[in-house]
Amino acid sequence: MIDLDRHSNCPLYEALSGHQVPWTGMRYACLKVLHAYCKVFHKEELYDIIVRKTCQSCKCPREAHAIYQEQATSVRERLGFKAEALTSGIDPRQLGYTWVPPGVMTSSKVQRYFDKIPQEKVPKVGTSGERYRERQITYQLPKQDLSLDYCKHVEPQHRASYEDFVAARNEIALDIGYIRDAAHSTKCATCDERVAQGDLAVIAPKFGDQLMWHPKCFTCATCDELLVDLTYCVHEDKLYCERHYAEMLKPRCNACDEVSAIFVLECGGQ
Repeated sequence: MIDLDRHSNCPLYEALSGHQVPWTGMRYACLKVLHAYCKVFHKEELYDIIVRKTCQSCKCPREAHAIYQEQATSVRERLGFKAEALTSGIDPRQLGYTWVPPGVMTSSKVQRYFDKIPQEKVPKVGTSGERYRERQITYQLPKQDLSLDYCKHVEPQHRASYEDFVAARNEIALDIGYIRDAAHSTKCATCDERVAQGDLAVIAPKFGDQLMWHPKCFTCATCDELLVDLTYCVHEDKLYCERHYAEMLKPRCNACDEVSAIFVLECGGQ
C-alpha cells in the first residue's frame, strides 16, 4: 500500500490526485490495483506517467511504493532455496512472531535473540517490526533480481547472461546465516567488540564457522540495515544485502529497478 504519511510531499501522491485519475480513491490503493485499472481501461500510458516517470525523480525510498501484502512469508521460498537444514522447529506465529532465526531451538532462545536487536525491528505480529520486516524483504530482496519471471526489460538475447549472473551469485555469494551459542570468546566481525562464550551469535556459512557477529551487527555494509531473515551476500569479505551486492556488479535502472546497463538504456532510466 502507498504510505500516505511518507508521501505527503511526494510527486507520486500529487500525481494520483490529478485530473487524469478518474477514481479519487486511487491514491489509497496499492500500485498493483492502479496497474490493473490502467491495463483494463487501456490507460497504460497513465500508469507510465504516474509511476515510472514520477518515481524516476521521486526521492522517497522505493520500498515505500511497494506492495507489501504480496510478499511471501518465507525468504527461502522467495529465493527458491530448499528446506533449511538448521530449522528451528518452532512455529513463529505460535510465539507471536512472523519469523524466528534458524538454529534457535527453544522459545527462551528466541526471546534472547530478539532482546539483542532494536525492539522496533523485532518482527512481532501486528507491530511496526512486522511492517519493517516486510519492507526490508521488498527492498533487500527485489524480485526482479531473483527471477526472470519478474523482469520486464530483459531481451531474449540477454536472458542467458541474466541466468548466469543469478547462478553465480547464488553459488558464490548468497546464503542465509544461523544462530548458535558461541563456543569460545571472540570478537564480533563488524564492531570488533567481544562476543563472550555462550552468547548468541550469528554465523554466516560463507565465512566459515569461526567468524561471529552480534545479532544487532549482522547488517549490510552499504545500507547498514539488519540483513532480513539473516539473508546475506558476501563480496570482498564484507556482508551486503542482495540489492546492494547486485548494484556493486551491475548498474540499476532508476525507472524499472532492474539491473544491467542494457536495461538502463531500454527503460530510459538515469
